[in-house]
Amino acid sequence: MAKKLKKQEPLNVSRFIKELLVDELKYPFKQIVNDISFEKYTGIKRPDILISEVEYDLDKQNNDEFIRNLIAYAEAKHDCVVGGNDWKDAYKQGLSKARPDALNIPYFIVTNFKVSHFYNSKNGQQISLNGIPINDFQNLDVIRLIRKKLDNNPDLTNIQTNVDTQQAISEASFNNKLWELAGIYRDVNFKNITEKIDFTIGFIALKFYEEKVESENKKNKTKDYWTDLKLYSEKPDTFITNLAGYIERLQSETDFGEFKDLMNIVSEKIKKKDDISIEQVTSIYNIIEGMGSLHGCGFDLFGSVYEKFASNKEKGDFGEFFTRRNYTHVLTKIILKDEKYFDSQRPFKIGDFACGTGGFLTEAYKILHNKYKDPITGSIGSKEANFIKQNCIFGFDVKEENVSRTKLNMFLVGDGHTHIKRKDTLKESVGVNEWDYIIMNPPYGNGNSKAETSSITSNRYELAFLAKIVNSLKVGGEACVIVPDGFFENPSIMNFREEIMKKCFIKSIISLPKHAFAPYTKEKTYALYIEKRSLQPTRIQSEDIWMYIIDNDGYANSDKRFATTLRDNDNKWLHNEIKGFIDKKGYEVESILESRWLKYDDSATGGTEFIDEKGELVKKRKAGFIKPNKINKENHYNLLPEFHLRPYDPKFITLGDLEKEISKIKESITDFQSLSYVDLKRKLGVVDEED
Repeated sequence: MAKKLKKQEPLNVSRFIKELLVDELKYPFKQIVNDISFEKYTGIKRPDILISEVEYDLDKQNNDEFIRNLIAYAEAKHDCVVGGNDWKDAYKQGLSKARPDALNIPYFIVTNFKVSHFYNSKNGQQISLNGIPINDFQNLDVIRLIRKKLDNNPDLTNIQTNVDTQQAISEASFNNKLWELAGIYRDVNFKNITEKIDFTIGFIALKFYEEKVESENKKNKTKDYWTDLKLYSEKPDTFITNLAGYIERLQSETDFGEFKDLMNIVSEKIKKKDDISIEQVTSIYNIIEGMGSLHGCGFDLFGSVYEKFASNKEKGDFGEFFTRRNYTHVLTKIILKDEKYFDSQRPFKIGDFACGTGGFLTEAYKILHNKYKDPITGSIGSKEANFIKQNCIFGFDVKEENVSRTKLNMFLVGDGHTHIKRKDTLKESVGVNEWDYIIMNPPYGNGNSKAETSSITSNRYELAFLAKIVNSLKVGGEACVIVPDGFFENPSIMNFREEIMKKCFIKSIISLPKHAFAPYTKEKTYALYIEKRSLQPTRIQSEDIWMYIIDNDGYANSDKRFATTLRDNDNKWLHNEIKGFIDKKGYEVESILESRWLKYDDSATGGTEFIDEKGELVKKRKAGFIKPNKINKENHYNLLPEFHLRPYDPKFITLGDLEKEISKIKESITDFQSLSYVDLKRKLGVVDEED
């Protein structure tokens, strides 16, 4: 048996590197070395996995340069148990090889390909991020951050990070588990991808329920829960029986009825032994159990599962209520930029009137939690915690299933699901002059509710929601709304645009790439930032409007939307304006959009250089302050950033040039008409088979 495991290990290391580190976590393949001798540093004992800032050159044997720039070292043991003899052996090797006179790296990793622990090389203790022990391999940015923090303080065992990095950590951990599930699913007979997705979410919801009742102190000690199923996991038949019993009980629980359909999919599937084996069900349970605590971990469960498993068609269907999280994060950070600390004397309300899966609301919770926590301990006071959990965040949606999704996602990021309710906000009241912040991506297209404004007569969803938002904001309240391009330029609704400029101060309009939400939706969209200044229309705003065009968001500008990873020598994104990063010195840096917000203007230089979707360096206008007198009746109050920053410059020709071109065309036609059939075929290069 030992010999078989020994043969299996290199295969698993190679697969681990290819499928997880390279494909999932986007490590550059040439910066990873597996099982190559570095005798100068570790003698005859080869490190299993080494990751450096520089590429390894097998021909030049640049060992010294590679080790000098080392950022991660891992010992890998196939099929070993955490804390078992093989794990302990790998731990001892890690301590030995990481020491200053060897690889000289302040931490090392031990992995069995399912669990990955990070250890401090100096004191041997397991490392935590934001108080949570690391159990999964992290992405390259987090690896750099860990290295930097430990270089500065070699005794450190708990590393505090900002909200951007926390999100990267949680996404990496959850995606690791989805990667493991994908391996199991290869041999499971799902009738379609939708069933696979709903089965996954339903299975995870079973774990979530126990955490939910524990957090609310409602756990009944006389009943079995998710963790109690471990007792039966070594007896497969008993395990399936008890799992089915657990699901049946939860389906009858009134406070968990909203997930009944998802749990039913799990219940029905595990009964079909031709579709899924008992061993596979047990493995799925163990993988999900290995996720650790879901409460407060900060990832978007629905978004991550759909991104991992859904086809473009399913994503298109899902797009009605899903907004890509790379946008919800940065747009929410911007609107809450001035909420720097908690003030009990100045409470505020954040709302989303069509919340879908709660993308904007989960980001708002995470951002405020990060702002309110103690920067040293990472803890948050009870007043601050109660405010964001109970009194700050409100979400409404006309679909009950979306309310359920948002509640679950809110719980997973920490809480704040108290005021998530079903409501048709276009027909029911949400309060006038009541909201401090409204953040949302409303549905688009024809609806059945008239916009609450006298300036237009329209039933289009986006216009009705925009009118609702303007009426609902407090004077001084702010909104960020994702709106399709028609609102900004359509002459038929110019009066509505004028009304908004008379009631609100339009602070900013951000043009999103054409494929920003593909394949969920292919509408060309913009983020509109407004601040309400009057209950009734007054004079049109006199303040300049800051406009910005996002050309690159970290994904290919096409329907495929695969992630791009172009970076410069300091690790700065070259193809991503909306994501923060960690530079090669280990410092956390905000995104390009955030750094430029309301202050960047490239009019004096004639534009900004950036890399386009073809990988070519171009120079175009990206940002500037547009004078309100440039937005007037003559151009129908056009608010498109492209209209003002990149106006279309048609190439005109003179009448004489046009006549010359027409003459050339006529001559060509005459020439062809004079040719015989054989000559015409010869001129066109046509060859018959008999020829």
